[in-house]
Amino acid sequence: MRIRLDDNERGAFNYLIGGVAIVLTIRGLAWVAGAMGPASTEDGAVLQVFQRGYLGMHNQLAVADASMGLTGRIILALVMAVGASFATALLLTFAGHLREGRSFRAGSMVTRMVLLAFLGWGVFTACYVPISESRVINGTLVVYTRNRLLGDIPLPFFIHRERWQREDIGQIVAEETPPTTGCNGSVALLVHLNGKGRPQRIAGIDDTCPEQRMVQLRKASGAAALMERELR
Repeated sequence: MRIRLDDNERGAFNYLIGGVAIVLTIRGLAWVAGAMGPASTEDGAVLQVFQRGYLGMHNQLAVADASMGLTGRIILALVMAVGASFATALLLTFAGHLREGRSFRAGSMVTRMVLLAFLGWGVFTACYVPISESRVINGTLVVYTRNRLLGDIPLPFFIHRERWQREDIGQIVAEETPPTTGCNGSVALLVHLNGKGRPQRIAGIDDTCPEQRMVQLRKASGAAALMERELR
Protein backbone atom coordinates (compact mmCIF):
# COMPACT_ATOMS: atom_id res chain seq x y z
CA MET A 1 0.00 0.00 0.00
CA ARG A 2 1.39 3.39 -0.97
CA ILE A 3 1.63 5.98 1.76
CA ARG A 4 0.28 9.36 0.73
CA LEU A 5 1.99 12.38 2.25
CA ASP A 6 1.00 16.02 2.03
CA ASP A 7 3.43 18.82 1.18
CA ASN A 8 4.42 19.43 4.80
CA GLU A 9 5.31 15.81 5.47
CA ARG A 10 7.15 15.43 2.15
CA GLY A 11 9.18 18.53 2.96
CA ALA A 12 10.37 17.02 6.24
CA PHE A 13 11.43 13.74 4.62
CA ASN A 14 13.06 15.43 1.64
CA TYR A 15 15.22 17.54 3.92
CA LEU A 16 16.20 14.52 5.99
CA ILE A 17 18.52 13.37 3.22
CA GLY A 18 20.04 16.82 2.94
CA GLY A 19 20.47 16.98 6.71
CA VAL A 20 22.35 13.69 6.79
CA ALA A 21 24.65 14.88 4.01
CA ILE A 22 25.33 18.15 5.81
CA VAL A 23 26.13 16.42 9.10
CA LEU A 24 28.49 13.94 7.47
CA THR A 25 30.22 16.75 5.62
CA ILE A 26 30.68 18.81 8.79
CA ARG A 27 31.99 15.80 10.69
CA GLY A 28 34.47 15.18 7.90
CA LEU A 29 35.60 18.81 7.91
CA ALA A 30 36.02 18.71 11.70
CA TRP A 31 38.21 15.63 11.36
CA VAL A 32 40.31 17.31 8.64
CA ALA A 33 40.68 20.47 10.75
CA GLY A 34 41.90 18.41 13.70
CA ALA A 35 44.28 16.37 11.57
CA MET A 36 45.76 19.29 9.62
CA GLY A 37 45.69 21.98 12.30
CA PRO A 38 48.59 22.92 14.57
CA ALA A 39 50.01 20.09 16.62
CA SER A 40 48.98 19.93 20.25
CA THR A 41 51.34 21.53 22.71
CA GLU A 42 52.43 19.52 25.73
CA ASP A 43 49.80 21.16 27.91
CA GLY A 44 47.21 20.91 25.15
CA ALA A 45 47.76 17.17 24.85
CA VAL A 46 47.21 16.74 28.59
CA LEU A 47 43.84 18.51 28.49
CA GLN A 48 42.66 17.29 25.09
CA VAL A 49 40.73 14.25 26.30
CA PHE A 50 38.79 16.49 28.73
CA GLN A 51 37.82 18.92 25.96
CA ARG A 52 35.42 16.31 24.54
CA GLY A 53 36.06 17.18 20.91
CA TYR A 54 35.05 20.86 21.05
CA LEU A 55 36.97 22.56 18.25
CA GLY A 56 37.43 25.93 19.94
CA MET A 57 39.46 24.50 22.84
CA HIS A 58 42.49 23.16 20.96
CA ASN A 59 45.70 24.08 22.81
CA GLN A 60 43.79 26.21 25.31
CA LEU A 61 43.64 25.91 29.09
CA ALA A 62 40.03 24.80 28.96
CA VAL A 63 37.96 21.70 29.71
CA ALA A 64 34.34 20.78 29.01
CA ASP A 65 31.88 18.51 30.78
CA ALA A 66 29.88 16.57 28.18
CA SER A 67 28.43 13.08 28.12
CA MET A 68 29.05 12.64 24.36
CA GLY A 69 31.95 13.10 21.99
CA LEU A 70 31.76 15.20 18.84
CA THR A 71 30.27 12.49 16.62
CA GLY A 72 27.56 11.67 19.15
CA ARG A 73 26.62 15.33 19.51
CA ILE A 74 26.36 15.83 15.75
CA ILE A 75 24.12 12.77 15.45
CA LEU A 76 22.00 14.14 18.30
CA ALA A 77 21.75 17.49 16.49
CA LEU A 78 20.47 15.69 13.38
CA VAL A 79 17.92 13.68 15.36
CA MET A 80 16.74 16.84 17.13
CA ALA A 81 16.37 18.77 13.85
CA VAL A 82 14.49 15.97 12.10
CA GLY A 83 12.25 15.47 15.12
CA ALA A 84 11.44 19.17 15.36
CA SER A 85 10.69 19.48 11.63
CA PHE A 86 8.59 16.30 11.60
CA ALA A 87 6.63 17.51 14.63
CA THR A 88 6.07 20.82 12.86
CA ALA A 89 4.82 19.02 9.74
CA LEU A 90 2.41 16.91 11.78
CA LEU A 91 1.15 19.97 13.65
CA LEU A 92 0.53 21.84 10.40
CA THR A 93 -1.18 18.80 8.90
CA PHE A 94 -3.45 18.49 11.93
CA ALA A 95 -4.21 22.21 11.78
CA GLY A 96 -5.06 21.80 8.10
CA HIS A 97 -7.59 19.07 8.93
CA LEU A 98 -9.21 21.43 11.42
CA ARG A 99 -9.55 23.91 8.56
CA GLU A 100 -11.59 21.36 6.59
CA GLY A 101 -8.62 20.02 4.66
CA ARG A 102 -7.17 23.36 3.57
CA SER A 103 -3.40 23.16 4.00
CA PHE A 104 -1.26 26.12 4.99
CA ARG A 105 0.27 27.73 1.92
CA ALA A 106 3.58 28.39 3.68
CA GLY A 107 3.59 25.10 5.60
CA SER A 108 6.38 23.47 3.60
CA MET A 109 8.59 26.54 3.96
CA VAL A 110 7.98 26.67 7.72
CA THR A 111 8.91 23.01 8.07
CA ARG A 112 12.14 23.55 6.17
CA MET A 113 13.03 26.62 8.20
CA VAL A 114 12.49 24.70 11.44
CA LEU A 115 14.74 21.88 10.23
CA LEU A 116 17.51 24.22 9.11
CA ALA A 117 17.32 26.34 12.27
CA PHE A 118 17.53 23.37 14.63
CA LEU A 119 20.19 21.66 12.52
CA GLY A 120 22.33 24.79 12.28
CA TRP A 121 22.17 25.50 16.00
CA GLY A 122 22.65 21.87 16.95
CA VAL A 123 25.72 21.34 14.77
CA PHE A 124 27.28 24.67 15.79
CA THR A 125 26.90 23.94 19.49
CA ALA A 126 28.07 20.35 19.02
CA CYS A 127 31.33 21.72 17.66
CA TYR A 128 31.83 24.86 19.73
CA VAL A 129 29.40 25.40 22.62
CA PRO A 130 29.45 22.99 25.59
CA ILE A 131 26.81 22.84 28.28
CA SER A 132 29.59 23.40 30.82
CA GLU A 133 33.10 24.68 30.19
CA SER A 134 35.88 25.89 32.47
CA ARG A 135 38.76 28.10 31.36
CA VAL A 136 41.86 29.37 33.14
CA ILE A 137 42.03 33.10 32.31
CA ASN A 138 44.68 35.31 33.93
CA GLY A 139 45.01 33.08 36.97
CA THR A 140 41.23 32.79 37.42
CA LEU A 141 39.04 29.76 36.77
CA VAL A 142 36.02 30.96 34.80
CA VAL A 143 33.13 28.48 34.62
CA TYR A 144 30.37 28.87 32.02
CA THR A 145 27.17 26.84 32.29
CA ARG A 146 24.23 26.86 29.90
CA ASN A 147 20.68 25.58 30.09
CA ARG A 148 20.12 22.26 28.36
CA LEU A 149 17.92 21.97 25.26
CA LEU A 150 18.50 18.27 24.55
CA GLY A 151 21.34 16.12 25.84
CA ASP A 152 24.57 18.06 25.27
CA ILE A 153 22.83 20.65 23.05
CA PRO A 154 22.31 23.92 24.99
CA LEU A 155 19.57 26.50 24.71
CA PRO A 156 20.62 29.69 22.91
CA PHE A 157 21.32 32.93 24.78
CA PHE A 158 21.10 31.63 28.36
CA ILE A 159 24.51 31.46 30.06
CA HIS A 160 25.68 31.60 33.66
CA ARG A 161 29.26 32.61 34.50
CA GLU A 162 31.21 32.14 37.71
CA ARG A 163 34.74 33.33 38.48
CA TRP A 164 36.79 31.47 41.05
CA GLN A 165 39.96 33.20 42.18
CA ARG A 166 42.94 31.19 43.36
CA GLU A 167 42.08 31.95 46.98
CA ASP A 168 38.59 30.53 46.42
CA ILE A 169 39.95 27.16 45.31
CA GLY A 170 41.22 24.68 47.84
CA GLN A 171 42.25 21.97 45.39
CA ILE A 172 41.59 20.51 41.95
CA VAL A 173 41.60 16.72 42.05
CA ALA A 174 40.95 13.70 39.89
CA GLU A 175 38.34 11.29 41.22
CA GLU A 176 37.49 7.85 39.89
CA THR A 177 34.24 5.93 40.05
CA PRO A 178 35.32 2.33 39.37
CA PRO A 179 33.25 0.29 36.91
CA THR A 180 30.93 -2.19 38.58
CA THR A 181 29.19 -3.68 35.54
CA GLY A 182 30.86 -3.57 32.15
CA CYS A 183 32.11 -0.13 31.16
CA ASN A 184 30.12 2.05 33.56
CA GLY A 185 33.07 3.68 35.32
CA SER A 186 34.19 7.30 35.11
CA VAL A 187 36.92 9.72 36.07
CA ALA A 188 36.23 13.38 36.79
CA LEU A 189 38.02 16.64 37.52
CA LEU A 190 36.62 18.14 40.72
CA VAL A 191 37.18 21.60 42.19
CA HIS A 192 37.08 21.83 45.98
CA LEU A 193 36.05 25.37 46.87
CA ASN A 194 36.99 26.91 50.21
CA GLY A 195 33.96 27.23 52.44
CA LYS A 196 31.85 24.83 50.37
CA GLY A 197 31.51 21.19 51.32
CA ARG A 198 30.52 19.74 47.97
CA PRO A 199 33.13 19.75 45.17
CA GLN A 200 32.19 21.02 41.71
CA ARG A 201 32.70 18.77 38.69
CA ILE A 202 34.19 20.64 35.73
CA ALA A 203 35.05 17.76 33.35
CA GLY A 204 35.09 13.99 33.12
CA ILE A 205 35.28 10.85 31.05
CA ASP A 206 32.33 8.49 31.35
CA ASP A 207 31.84 4.87 30.25
CA THR A 208 35.34 3.73 31.16
CA CYS A 209 36.11 0.01 31.15
CA PRO A 210 38.12 -1.92 33.76
CA GLU A 211 41.17 -2.18 31.47
CA GLN A 212 41.16 1.61 30.99
CA ARG A 213 41.08 2.56 34.65
CA MET A 214 44.73 3.39 35.29
CA VAL A 215 45.25 5.12 31.94
CA GLN A 216 42.24 7.40 32.39
CA LEU A 217 43.08 8.12 36.02
CA ARG A 218 46.63 9.15 35.08
CA LYS A 219 45.22 11.48 32.42
CA ALA A 220 42.84 13.02 34.94
CA SER A 221 45.58 13.46 37.54
CA GLY A 222 47.81 15.17 34.98
CA ALA A 223 45.00 17.51 33.90
CA ALA A 224 44.17 18.42 37.51
CA ALA A 225 47.83 19.16 38.29
CA LEU A 226 48.18 21.29 35.16
CA MET A 227 45.15 23.44 35.97
CA GLU A 228 46.29 23.91 39.56
CA ARG A 229 49.72 24.98 38.32
CA GLU A 230 48.20 27.59 35.99
CA LEU A 231 46.09 29.05 38.80
CA ARG A 232 49.07 29.80 41.03
